Amino acid sequence: MAELHEQIKNAIDFGTLKPEISKYVSDNLKYDFFDWQKEAFQYLLLNEKRAEGNNEPTHLMFNMATGTGKTLVMASCILHYYKKGYRKFIFFVNQKNIIYKTENNFIDSNHNKYLFADKIVIDDETINLKKVDTFSKNSETIEIKLTTIQQLYNDIHIQKENQVLLDDLIKKDIVMLADEAHHLNTNTNRIQDDLDLPIELTDKTSKEELEKKGWEHTVIEYLLKKKGLENNKNVLLEFTATIPETPQAIDKYRDKTIYKFGLKEFLSAGYTKEINLLSSTLEKRERILQALLFSWYRHKIALKNDLSNWKPVILFRSKTIEESKADFEEFLVMVNNLNVSDFDFLKNIEDKFTQGEDAYEQGKSRVLDLITFIKKEGINKSEIISFLKDNFAERNCIITNSKTNKAKTKENIDEDTDKLLNNLEDKDNHVRAIFTVSRLTEGWDVLNLFDIVRLYSGRDEGHQNRQRVAGKTTVSEIQLIGRGVRYYPFPYQDEIKNKRKFDENLGNEMRVLEELYYHSDSDHRYIDELKRELKKKGLIDDGRIEKKFNIKRDFAESLFFKNVKIWKNEQIENPERKQRTIGYLKDNLELKFDVESLGIREQEIDFDKEDSDTERLNINDVNKKTITKTIKEFEKHIFDKAVNIKSKKQNSLLRFESLQQEIDIESMEDFRMKLIGDLKIKLVTVKSLFNEITNKEKLEVLLKALDMIFTELKQHINPHKGTEFEAYSLVDFFSEEVRKNVKKDEHSQKLEDELKYEDWYVVDQFYGTSEEKGLIEFIKDTIINLQNKYKEVYLLRNEEQYKIFDFSTGTGFQPDFILFLKDRTNLHYQVFVEPKGDNLLQKDEWKNVFLKEITEKYSKKKVLKIEGKEYNLIGLPLFNQNNNGGFEEEYDKLIN
Repeated sequence: MAELHEQIKNAIDFGTLKPEISKYVSDNLKYDFFDWQKEAFQYLLLNEKRAEGNNEPTHLMFNMATGTGKTLVMASCILHYYKKGYRKFIFFVNQKNIIYKTENNFIDSNHNKYLFADKIVIDDETINLKKVDTFSKNSETIEIKLTTIQQLYNDIHIQKENQVLLDDLIKKDIVMLADEAHHLNTNTNRIQDDLDLPIELTDKTSKEELEKKGWEHTVIEYLLKKKGLENNKNVLLEFTATIPETPQAIDKYRDKTIYKFGLKEFLSAGYTKEINLLSSTLEKRERILQALLFSWYRHKIALKNDLSNWKPVILFRSKTIEESKADFEEFLVMVNNLNVSDFDFLKNIEDKFTQGEDAYEQGKSRVLDLITFIKKEGINKSEIISFLKDNFAERNCIITNSKTNKAKTKENIDEDTDKLLNNLEDKDNHVRAIFTVSRLTEGWDVLNLFDIVRLYSGRDEGHQNRQRVAGKTTVSEIQLIGRGVRYYPFPYQDEIKNKRKFDENLGNEMRVLEELYYHSDSDHRYIDELKRELKKKGLIDDGRIEKKFNIKRDFAESLFFKNVKIWKNEQIENPERKQRTIGYLKDNLELKFDVESLGIREQEIDFDKEDSDTERLNINDVNKKTITKTIKEFEKHIFDKAVNIKSKKQNSLLRFESLQQEIDIESMEDFRMKLIGDLKIKLVTVKSLFNEITNKEKLEVLLKALDMIFTELKQHINPHKGTEFEAYSLVDFFSEEVRKNVKKDEHSQKLEDELKYEDWYVVDQFYGTSEEKGLIEFIKDTIINLQNKYKEVYLLRNEEQYKIFDFSTGTGFQPDFILFLKDRTNLHYQVFVEPKGDNLLQKDEWKNVFLKEITEKYSKKKVLKIEGKEYNLIGLPLFNQNNNGGFEEEYDKLIN
């Protein structure tokens, strides 16, 4: 089933109009909506229309990337629900620092990140908004309780003065706003009777305990569902950038995710910085200096282009709190003692500069831009040093671990530092460098972060189900990059102020003002891991997109989909296979060959009597003898030549890489000497000695021997077969969503847009090879013929959900398409369709044979019957646009 936001999008695609944003929302916000924020709010309004008459509490999820402005959407929701009669709001999250930041957004009207208008006016009435610990009986003020999930639980379950009492909360209609919701709930199946409620939750409470008591018990059961109270109007709106990719979480949020706006969409929209990796073999001290130079360079470029008060911030990330403290102290000493010779590495870079591995590591060329700029502008190094000493003096640098913090794993800062971190763009904010570990990976809004410097080496990548999995450290680094990606707005000609301006003009010197640089060492394994994760998260555009394939809703709800059977077979052990091991071959395989002899035997066969055939001609050399030699007694160079000749044949098992997959050998010499070396070959010849047999004759003998050996071995190597076909429920194979990461393809997208409105194509998305696209075009041109003949016609794209097995070898085969036809006599046809390019026709000829066998078995000779329905299974010849005679001939038989 499609997710909620997809259902709403489909409704819009089919003509449902997006509602206008009411003035009580737009006029009472400090900032205009970005397009995606406006759309998110409109989706909320559309969903309310869909849910009219529903007396259940509302539970929705906004899944929006970091930096897309979720908090402004929350502010609009507060205004909207106020208009609907709600007065009590609870904002909760898992970290106190996010509470501080959100207070700036919702409560502190003097803060530059306050999101509401100076005066909130609704229906000609000025509305007050205030932060509360407990809700009052006042019916006109917007009251917001800002809390952590831990404190919310404690307020309800631990008796304290001024606590929010559960009974009081249950009497009120409340809107709950849950930020960073992926931290709050991942497990949906906790058993409530395991709860030990009176225990206080703290920052040290385990994630599992927090989920069980704080989320499932307190928020869902008590506050949202009010323990089953009827006419419950409570609302829970979750906000997160990351819904856990577990089957439970995906299933849980399928009907709750009201809007999705991922990083890829955010980057594509142009409202972010461009991300660049700058890896080098520079020592840590020089990497730091390089980042400082970048900061100075941006300052100079901004100044040159009349952008005043440009204050790029650098974040230095250490691995541990202790290392962060040490790095901070070393940095201050280094800056204070800078001298001209510290920048000698620039000369080395200039001399030895080479392009990086990938084009998007544009930072390497920016280094040359920087060096060129210094030369071209005639800037003295002492001038740069003076700037750095002043701008990165201790007063302008902060660390997210105060000197009084004695904890080794928990970062801690005072409230003043926290406020500085949350208004870095303010003209009076003097901070230019931040030293941290992981304190700022979440809940930190910053626009003027331009450089992140990794001050440590190593990586912690792991593996799961044979797949490489990013380590915890890399994941937090990706989160940090995600925070720094937000665009720092500046004016330029008639361009939009808060949107990238130089995507098509990378050579413009101002481009560096819209780029984020991540500085690290050059460990290629780490860089590889980091790149992979950046691409996976959509932070780097690798030209690929994720597609999610689902059965179209109308077809999924049809009786055909629910009731029709799909036929398939299984792979089983081949009961007829013989145990032909090498040992068996030694005892049972006779390798006997005539050498350079002429033998002709002509017989007339008498079919009526036994032993009465008439021999017409029998010519054989006389005086022949048999010479027996093991294979390893043949000259090695002749054996090697025989192997070389045989291995040239396509798919030959005698290619070492193929042979090694099937047999435990380390070299071809192992194969010659240890595996088949002792097999005996009998040479029937008129010659007296083995040495008298020519090399050519020996080669011919070995070629024949290898043929016989591998004919036997293949029976051992392919020990499976395919069973007869049986009926299964179609729903069981094609109900689940399939996700694939594919290269962008305009032709596929064009076809998908067309197929979206075609009832006969039953999958909601399409992506295919050139041959698969060719097949779709062919079906489109002929679909009317099928529809004229059959009562129902459906083409199903098989996204590797369904597999059948070759009768002879048991080799798996996932036909790309299955055409379902139902004629007017209630006979059902299941037609297998497999497009194949020129380069694969020969290799996959076995599929052609298998498809033909299916037709022979289950169409011409036998009609399958089950549950009162009859089925014909038809395998069409492989579809190939350049050689399609066979396919079209059989396809025409379906039509005529």
